[in-house]
Amino acid sequence: MKQLTLLLPLLGLPLLATAQTDDQTRQMTNIFNSGFSPVVRSGFEVQGSPLLLAAWTPAALLLTGSTKPVAAPVKYDLVRQELRVRRPTGDSVAVTAAQVQEFTLAAGSPARRFVRLAGPGAPAGFAEALTPGPHLQLLKYYEKVVETAAASGSGYASTATTSAYADHTKYYLKGPDGKLAEVRPKRASLQEALAAYPAALAALKARKGSLGNEAELRDAVAALDPLVAK
Repeated sequence: MKQLTLLLPLLGLPLLATAQTDDQTRQMTNIFNSGFSPVVRSGFEVQGSPLLLAAWTPAALLLTGSTKPVAAPVKYDLVRQELRVRRPTGDSVAVTAAQVQEFTLAAGSPARRFVRLAGPGAPAGFAEALTPGPHLQLLKYYEKVVETAAASGSGYASTATTSAYADHTKYYLKGPDGKLAEVRPKRASLQEALAAYPAALAALKARKGSLGNEAELRDAVAALDPLVAK
């Protein structure tokens, strides 16, 4: 009888897990059931993909005006700078940058957090937060642009061309005031962006080692963050 008593709560666990999954599905269906447009397909042939990741990726989205993230599979369209969200019905809707504060891609470790860019001179869309802050944030902006080139194998006098997506990235330093400054993986570029923060600037000048790639830029910003006051 004692063993039976112990087993009864365990028998209820699958039912509890199923109920929680059903609740999540209903929540996602209710949220994305209205106010979002179907995904628009490109009307012309372009080689490559406009997406950051080709596969549907588990994500947590914090929608504009909301304080609670919602879980949904997404694809990030870098050309339109919008998210494709797959609904439980199997179709997908387009969620614009204006409708999302931030989102986190849960696949892989660590998770990748993307925040909406804002402010004068900021490009439309999202950027990946490479450092957590809280005073300085290094942001990486991904975009794909359509570039045209002569078609492969075409003759000398041929005018045939092909269009393909080309990857481009930019880095931005976000200060405690929320302003963005474009930076490059170069010491002089980061020094210029830190001109308003004397302590961090002095520490950067005294910092040894090179600063010529993304990893070194990320490590430098993370190390200088505590020296920047709000």
